[in-house]
Amino acid sequence: MIFIEDKNAFKKAIEDIGSLNCLKAVMENYGIVFEHDSSGYKTNCVFHSEKTPSLRLSDKGNKAFYNCFGCGSNGDIINFICKMDNCDNITALKKAYDIIGLTLPSGATNKNHKLESFLSFIKEKNNSIEIKNHTYNLEDIYIYYDKYENPLYLKTKYRNHDNNKKHFITKALLETENGYKYGTSENFDDCEKTLYNMPQVKKSLDRDEWIFFVEGEKDAKNLSKLNLTATTIYSKKWQDNYTYTLQNAKIAFIGDTGRAGQEFQNFVTEKLKKCAKGIKIVNLPGLDKLGNNKDVSDWLETGKTKEDLLKIVRKSLDILNKFELQQDEKGIYQIQSKIENDQVSEYRKDLTNFRIIEAILYRNVDSKEQSIKFTIVSQLGTKDTIEVDGRECFSDVRTFRKALGFDYTFKGNIHDLIRLQEWILNYFISEDICIYTKTGIRHINGENVLITNNGMLKPNGEFLTETKANNYIHDIDFTNLEILSKEEATMLAANLFHYNVKENVYNTLGLGVANILNSYARNSTLDNLPILQDLGESKSGKSKALTILRLLFNNTKSAMSLSASTDFALLKAFDDTYLPIFLDEVKMSKVSKHKVNALSNHIRAITEGYENAKGTKNQQLIKYTYNASLIISGEEEMQETAVKNRSNIVWYAISNFTPKGKEAVDFLCSTKEGETYLRRFSKSLYLYVLNHFIEDTFEIEYLITKNRYNFETKLQLSNSREVNTATYTMLGLSILIETFRSLGVDTDRIMDLNEAANIIVENLRYNVLDENESGSKSEYEKILEDINHLACIEDRTIRVDENVHYKILSNNEYIAFDFKTIYDKLNKYYKLYKNDGERLLDYKTFTKMISKSGYVVDSDPKKHYKAVKRKVLIEDDKGLPNYVMKNKKMFILKIEELRKLEMDNIFEESPEFEEIIDNVIPFN
Repeated sequence: MIFIEDKNAFKKAIEDIGSLNCLKAVMENYGIVFEHDSSGYKTNCVFHSEKTPSLRLSDKGNKAFYNCFGCGSNGDIINFICKMDNCDNITALKKAYDIIGLTLPSGATNKNHKLESFLSFIKEKNNSIEIKNHTYNLEDIYIYYDKYENPLYLKTKYRNHDNNKKHFITKALLETENGYKYGTSENFDDCEKTLYNMPQVKKSLDRDEWIFFVEGEKDAKNLSKLNLTATTIYSKKWQDNYTYTLQNAKIAFIGDTGRAGQEFQNFVTEKLKKCAKGIKIVNLPGLDKLGNNKDVSDWLETGKTKEDLLKIVRKSLDILNKFELQQDEKGIYQIQSKIENDQVSEYRKDLTNFRIIEAILYRNVDSKEQSIKFTIVSQLGTKDTIEVDGRECFSDVRTFRKALGFDYTFKGNIHDLIRLQEWILNYFISEDICIYTKTGIRHINGENVLITNNGMLKPNGEFLTETKANNYIHDIDFTNLEILSKEEATMLAANLFHYNVKENVYNTLGLGVANILNSYARNSTLDNLPILQDLGESKSGKSKALTILRLLFNNTKSAMSLSASTDFALLKAFDDTYLPIFLDEVKMSKVSKHKVNALSNHIRAITEGYENAKGTKNQQLIKYTYNASLIISGEEEMQETAVKNRSNIVWYAISNFTPKGKEAVDFLCSTKEGETYLRRFSKSLYLYVLNHFIEDTFEIEYLITKNRYNFETKLQLSNSREVNTATYTMLGLSILIETFRSLGVDTDRIMDLNEAANIIVENLRYNVLDENESGSKSEYEKILEDINHLACIEDRTIRVDENVHYKILSNNEYIAFDFKTIYDKLNKYYKLYKNDGERLLDYKTFTKMISKSGYVVDSDPKKHYKAVKRKVLIEDDKGLPNYVMKNKKMFILKIEELRKLEMDNIFEESPEFEEIIDNVIPFN
């Protein structure tokens, strides 16, 4: 029964909002859009599907009505809300006044004064109880009504906040002349037992609507707030009248997680099978991850909405539907009919020996591939996750059986397989995840976002884990990473900009951070980013710098190794990301000539944006695009001009370390706090770029930076690769500074950007353009070119001969020099033929200098010399000069590097040498 303080007040309240404008305002609040013509307001009916507007509004004597000429729905403002929200008149009246923005008149609402008074008494006098010396505080009160809205019994919920334990008390309600009171246990035994929220359950039953069955009153109450009919039972004891009440009901069951929740689900489901005509077991995706004893209320608190819930209910299987596939502990089956003796009988046809727990569908946006990951359980209880190709798996029975493996069987035919595919798609896809192959900053759905292997970072700071990439070149995860505070950011900046000398810090951080702009550059008309080469001797700090850069990108995965990576692995990595590839321990002398040449080709392709192609076993040609940028750390410089002018080269040395720098490096690279600060700062770095570099902003910022610091004039070059390198390096520093500034850091005390620009230019001049003090070749390089001249001089007394003074080895890769003998000839050459008075560098200094150069085969001094079989001049028995083959200790150099000098006489084209590397004998 509905309690109304004043029926006349209730009637007048309806009349006050009965106008056409009020009805239209309420309907528009539900998202309904009206058209207006000479006949009035019209729209598509919300109560049935139609293409042309058939619902119209009419105004009859100060009271407005809606009427659909298609389905016949009609009524006033209260009727409309009741139908839309499945609620009673009182609730509808309250909502109408809320929407319109008016205050509901006093006395127009329902109210049971006696009950309200008793509830107030409980809250004041019985707000806590003592159980075994523990205090339990009142948390909520739940009232069970009969179908006429008469209160029958009351359930109070108490909780101990120390151990989080709950305690429930259920008692009958007795009405007296003065109010309500608790009944005795006998009264409770005698009172009618009903479902929670019975009046609304009755209405939904009459309307043939789905009713939510949950494990507790709290969940039912929260679902009711969403205008959903929800119910439960006061204890885990089934009453006969529950079965009677729920005859032909359609139940959507949502259980709690954990063992107890599963037991309650099994108990209720078995009871419902005897009376309901439809049962859906609703599995909320992600609920298990929240922990044990979690429920739909916890799920909704994570930000899920009513629409999210209803979508899941629609895709939940009705386990009583005989026209659908079903499953139990024995496996998946279907109900089939047959006629015997003019009688129709049903039988079970088993299709599998397993049942499906859930399935996740992955759609690759880049490759258009699909994969499905099943979690299945066999008859024996074996549980597995099987991942299959979504396009191939269901193409034929043999392919599907092969994907299942030995433990799981499918007994159906191709038609059963297609039906199984539809069944899985309709009811068991718990997550439909968009995945990508290529990571990095990308333009998706109208905005720039960062795609990583763990999720998608949006410009508003959200990190969506349901959208991710399937490659693992980097490991970048922003889950639970908070933005740095001002104090934390200030501390990070104080260490970050002082981990080494300014020249190294500014060039490394500048071009390193600029790599975040790589995808913008590749989609622009500007040149691509240059390569960053951090070089230096062992323990000089170059690898620590690489670690700092990786963490600035929030990449916790180690760098790739040139020696341990195949050419194809590098090519695929360059194709799969727009982020930088970090390549560590690049030692040219330690890897094959093929690897050096391959890396050189990769660098050209990266900076030019080329494509590459690889053939497959089935004769397909797969194209790979150079999407990534590249950051290198190593001990040796790639001397090739085409590589150098596509790079910013930064040299690290042990002598660069200061106590302050060592302390900064230790904090950034060797403490959990430093690593976490860099990763948290990376989020701000990405967000700054995502929010500031949109549309044409990137090209504008590039040109502003280039002109602001006048790089063309400073480098005395116009539109060169070096100017491009300087601009990107400076642009990266500017982004770094602006990000720190956005966090409240006083950046003016950290860096003078004009000074930084000059330092960047000087570094390029010295390390890339090779503008050293003399501006010419070194002394030992001049001597090598003089030796080349002696290889063709007519004066035989000072000429150096092949296979005597030098010998080419190993298929033209190495050359051996007898510098001791050659130096005797050089001394004579300088005395006789050098007219400018130039003095020859002494032999000891020459060998020391060349030992430290890039021409030697190995940096280890012990490996500079080897015994080589060559011709040695001796006297024969008759005292005549003669050449014999003997081992001789000789200096080994790399031909590839020597070709950069003027060595055309020694390396002129000649017939094949009959003796190759086999003639090189280790010298002990």
